[in-house]
Amino acid sequence: MGTSIVFDQAAEYYDDTRGLSPATQEAVIGQLARELDGRGRCLEVGVGTGRIALDLQGRGIDMAGVDLSTGMLRKLVEKAGGRGPFPLAVADATALPFGDRSMGGAVVCHVLHLIPTWRRAVDELVRVVRPGGLILVESARRPGGAPSEVARHFWSQASPAGRPRRGLADVGELDPLMEGLGFRVRLLPPVVERSEQTLDFVIERLEAGIFSACWGLGEAVRRSAAEATREWARARYDLAAPHPYGQTITWRAYAAPGG
Repeated sequence: MGTSIVFDQAAEYYDDTRGLSPATQEAVIGQLARELDGRGRCLEVGVGTGRIALDLQGRGIDMAGVDLSTGMLRKLVEKAGGRGPFPLAVADATALPFGDRSMGGAVVCHVLHLIPTWRRAVDELVRVVRPGGLILVESARRPGGAPSEVARHFWSQASPAGRPRRGLADVGELDPLMEGLGFRVRLLPPVVERSEQTLDFVIERLEAGIFSACWGLGEAVRRSAAEATREWARARYDLAAPHPYGQTITWRAYAAPGG
């Protein structure tokens, strides 16, 4: 059946790999805070280092958080000044330690694609959110171009089966599922994050194995795939030149029936 992925080894660098520019972070948090305002306590599933929850708490949203990783939760507490800023629990998304209808809202970001039994995690979200509550789920789309081509080539060298897909690959699959449960589906306005990366940097991060998809690869495999990718990319691109590497962030809002 498979288990959810624990991010202990990423606690010290997670914010560097997932962090947004200040302007984009402000836009995202503003969206979420407006949606959650007045709904009561909100649970973030996969709260991690508090990249989202701490800012929402700062906007007056009463938060709670769960995560499988004690290392990520320690980083959250450290960022909050050494004390838990809101209720936190070490728990799996498929077995939330909260009562039925106990939450006014829930936030899920970069989580469901990591859970093989993601439908069970959705069942748990539906269980803990009260009638009239709101579940917010993030999806992000990166443009094509050289960085994406380089990443695909790396995976073609590292794994004959390609990049592993553990859980929900397309968040859009949630829409009919949630509609079938009586939830109203709405997409929030997309937020565009624009950035640049060199191809050298893209390959270095894949070689270092900092992304969870790489954790099942041995160091020798990563090095070999990275070197083959560098040779392939040098024939096509300037590896030191910056390339567009932004993303379009769209949150899906699922409004619970009743209330």
